[in-house]
Amino acid sequence: MQEVREWLFSSKSKGMSLGLERVNDALEALGRPDKSMDCIHVAGSNGKGSACAQLVAGLVRAGYRVGLFSSPHLIKIEERVRMNGKSISSEEFDKALETVRALEMELTFFEITYLVSLLSCRDAGASIMVLETGLGGRLDATRSAEVVGCLVTSVSLEHSDILGDTIEKVAREKAAIWRSGVPMLIRDPGSPRVRNAMREEAISARFYSPQSTTFMEEAGDLAERLCAMIGYSFVRRPIQWPARMQFVPGNPNYLLEAAHNPSGMLRAIPEIAKVLPERWSLLFGTSPQQDMNSFLNPLFRLMIEHPPVEVITTEPQEGRYPGVIAPIEGAKHIEKPSTAIESFTAECDLILVTGSLYLCGNILSHLGLDADII
Repeated sequence: MQEVREWLFSSKSKGMSLGLERVNDALEALGRPDKSMDCIHVAGSNGKGSACAQLVAGLVRAGYRVGLFSSPHLIKIEERVRMNGKSISSEEFDKALETVRALEMELTFFEITYLVSLLSCRDAGASIMVLETGLGGRLDATRSAEVVGCLVTSVSLEHSDILGDTIEKVAREKAAIWRSGVPMLIRDPGSPRVRNAMREEAISARFYSPQSTTFMEEAGDLAERLCAMIGYSFVRRPIQWPARMQFVPGNPNYLLEAAHNPSGMLRAIPEIAKVLPERWSLLFGTSPQQDMNSFLNPLFRLMIEHPPVEVITTEPQEGRYPGVIAPIEGAKHIEKPSTAIESFTAECDLILVTGSLYLCGNILSHLGLDADII
């Protein structure tokens, strides 16, 4: 199956291309696998992956067979397609991939993996399919699915060159996953202007302000409320979503937090501060940021209030963009994450790994861990 994998990775050369015409044509040619399952569509700037994980976990515990399409992957590409929280096998992935290739259509990498997820989870007997948007919402490939429910988590100004140069424009693009007659829940943005902009796209959506204090608890609140709106049973328990405040025991211990934009970092830092021991070190790496100062400032405040014993920066590997070289002036910089994580010399009780989802994936891979939802 090496040939079909080479075909998949060659599709990366097509870059990113938003729009629904290609993927709609492909879905029709494949017999609309999305219509064989109840699909739930999730969008948002931050927290959408955590909400998807909570949906999967709560629905599986309630007795449903649940598929998940998410991106990007942390360690291996099969993670983009999960059944009941666990990555499908490479054989299952390749079987669906061959079916998509046989269409002989010009598709992007993201579109191909999305179609693979629908085929694989349908064939594995999923009754519910959770779909995480890749970028925006209105023109994201996942918008092509027929769905029974929609969720929008928190929104912030991101990808402004594509989604718009104001938070209202960005929010409108994400709210545009709304479908008439389908239950939709939106995390209240806390701004009347943003709320009104979203309401223009999603006229029947309900807004909700979670009272929870952590990302994961908020994601659980949103997932549970959406399932109630749809009419699903939902059994809530604590879960582990890899690279989201993930504690990895060791000597030293590790804390992996994939905050990768200013709003995500601002939200994550208070949670991190609560669990830091007195002796801790920082491994930081990031992709290019539109506003690097806004991204770094919460982290700098943490370092002032709780000084780390050692700081090393590195360059995340396998991401869409090259990692930033030496993002923190004056800190020791080591290009390869696997080398950097082994280069700490000061005695500490915990190493915080943050700044990039890809970096967290690099470290999980180096530690020999998987990325299943627990």
